[in-house]
Amino acid sequence: MKGWKGWLTSLGPDRVLPVTVATGAVLVVAVLYGHTQRCLEAARLEISRDLKNQAELLDGRFDLVVTQLEILRAQAGAFALAGSGAGGSPPSPLLSAFLESNPEEASTRLYSLDRMPPPFEADQLGNMVALNTMAARRRPGLARPDPSGWVRDAALGLELLPAMAGIRAGMPDLPRIYFGAATGVVAFSPWEPSAASSLLDSYPVGPVYRAAARAGDAAPLWSLVAAAGPATGAAVEGPSQPRAMGMAPEQYSTVGLPLTKNGAFVGIVAAQIDLAEVLRNLGPSQHEAGRLILTDRDGRVLAETTGTDAAPPTPIPSAAVMAGLDSETAAHGGLYLSATALDRAPLMLVHAVPRNAVLLPTLLRDFGSLGLLALLLALVLALSLRMMRRAVAERESAVTAERTVRAASERALDDLRAAHDELDFLNREKTRFFSLISHDLRGPFNALLGMTQELAEHAPQMTPEDVSDFARTTHQSARKVFELLENLLQWSRVQMSGKPFAPSVFALRDLVADAIRDVQSAAEAKDITVLDAVGDRWVLADRTMILAVLRNLLVNAVKFSHPGGLVHITSRALGDRLEVAVTDRGIGMEPEQVQALLHPGTGQASRPGTQGEVGTGLGLTLVRDLVLRHGGELKVSSSPADGTVVSFTVPLTAAGAEQRARIPAIAE
Repeated sequence: MKGWKGWLTSLGPDRVLPVTVATGAVLVVAVLYGHTQRCLEAARLEISRDLKNQAELLDGRFDLVVTQLEILRAQAGAFALAGSGAGGSPPSPLLSAFLESNPEEASTRLYSLDRMPPPFEADQLGNMVALNTMAARRRPGLARPDPSGWVRDAALGLELLPAMAGIRAGMPDLPRIYFGAATGVVAFSPWEPSAASSLLDSYPVGPVYRAAARAGDAAPLWSLVAAAGPATGAAVEGPSQPRAMGMAPEQYSTVGLPLTKNGAFVGIVAAQIDLAEVLRNLGPSQHEAGRLILTDRDGRVLAETTGTDAAPPTPIPSAAVMAGLDSETAAHGGLYLSATALDRAPLMLVHAVPRNAVLLPTLLRDFGSLGLLALLLALVLALSLRMMRRAVAERESAVTAERTVRAASERALDDLRAAHDELDFLNREKTRFFSLISHDLRGPFNALLGMTQELAEHAPQMTPEDVSDFARTTHQSARKVFELLENLLQWSRVQMSGKPFAPSVFALRDLVADAIRDVQSAAEAKDITVLDAVGDRWVLADRTMILAVLRNLLVNAVKFSHPGGLVHITSRALGDRLEVAVTDRGIGMEPEQVQALLHPGTGQASRPGTQGEVGTGLGLTLVRDLVLRHGGELKVSSSPADGTVVSFTVPLTAAGAEQRARIPAIAE
């Protein structure tokens, strides 16, 4: 039977390292998994114990709120038994001030304590607001059969105001506490102006009030509203049985107790609870990154605290919360959840802790053990690496040779492709060149031959004026042929690289003046003014080529301008380049015509000018190629209403002092 050395030898050097790595990885994973499970179990028990302690504190807080409401209800019952505020007793100063706030029961005013009588201050106790009799009768959820009976409810509200103010002073997590009567009277603390209070409209239609009006029992009634986002309201009868009641109008969760007199529903005493503030007062989670969450009995989140993570808290679905309630802890999205139901409120307290917050401290504490294990694994890998080195070296040598051959083949293929592309480009340019010669050169020559033949055959019969007119027309045709030949020759030299590219530094202003002189006669014939506004700019370019660019652009601008129009040349610096623009206010072009003009080989025909001038169709092609030779960009912006702006860019440079000094001498 082979020993382990023989077995390793039979595997071959290629397989020793993978087998060794796989074996070490399995051992590491097994050790880490067992250790992690023990840590997680301990953390779950710790989270569950901490959650139960915090749930007891919350139950105590909510029990205190309900107890304070029961004291208010007992005070209201004692007030009703004493008969205070009934007919014969003189009203108190506060009640008198309240009744006098709307003595005529005006339909546009409310009864209120906005103005407290001395010695009371406006924000000392709170405020009380009531509808007039007609408004109360029309308001759904309210009833005022006795026109004067609601005064007793007003007296009851004033009786409860000092106690409500005292409760709020000791419980800052209660944003508001109030007494709402079925007759349309509401007393609330803290004080706020009656015009700014929403209670008069919200409490009669709120879930707590509606449930109390139907139930008429002594059980606390709850309305649960989410603190942020869409609210899911539910009014709850009793401490644990929920009943859906629709959306609550308040922005805080509300708990209330019904008030009855002789078995009839009178109203409610209620407190609005800021669940987020309750959680903050409960204190942080024992884990820095942990979150405490309050949900309803269906697992919908109502309020939560945030951990120390920089990222926003991950939303927790209701199903995950309910899973945490059914077990000690439940895992969801990298979190450990533990939930428990409260006894004194229809709520659940959830503790959510990121898994990393549990695992990382444990792994750091055991770093020494893991380091030793990693050292042993590194030793095994080093021994295996020695066995693999020779095989790897041989393979690397073969791979290097293969890469060298492949790189040489790819370079040869790239050279072949480049040569093919260049030949294809030259072939297309040759075809395009002969097309231009056959189309654009034949027409002007035919016209010239026809004119000269007519002159030769009929000259004796012509008057001197006719001969002069024929000579002038013949001269114009010959000039057009010359311009076309000049453009064709210059364009062909550029395309075939026959014309040398000789850039130099020169003042653009001088070149613009030369170009303007070349088109001056054509501009004067149409009464067109050409303005030079390029300024003192120096460029590094081929002077002859840029002159051809400017001359062709000015010829087109004059050709398509209306008589009496204006053409101007401007420039602006764009970094290390200069943009030169020729602008006219002529007939302009449609977007389709601009696209055809900018793309060579589309077969576009030259358009006649504003006075029927005929062009060669080659000028802008030459301009584009000459601009590209300078590494520049040609742009055309045009519309029939605004005219045309043609711009190109050339390298911008600063002229030396010696060149500036030579300019006047050359001009002289």
